Amino acid sequence: MKMSNPMQERPRGFTRIKSKDKRTWFHVLQVDPKDGYGWFDEMVSRDYGQVYKEKKLLEVDIPEYSYRIVRRSSYDKWEEIERAYER
Repeated sequence: MKMSNPMQERPRGFTRIKSKDKRTWFHVLQVDPKDGYGWFDEMVSRDYGQVYKEKKLLEVDIPEYSYRIVRRSSYDKWEEIERAYER
């Protein structure tokens, strides 16, 4: 069956991509003590406000370290992500 509108025709070999599972987005507070070993993860949360508040507290307590907040995603459930960062 030919479609009436030429814009609706799919190119040869086109296959629709199946949608993936829903991603879980979260924020990670990272600390660099400037000792040559690089950044490490300090805190993980789905709420940016909690991570930002902790960053500001640490900047006051230990100003000689560097801090940053990174956003990550995973296809895992939130409980699995929390458990992985608790190690």
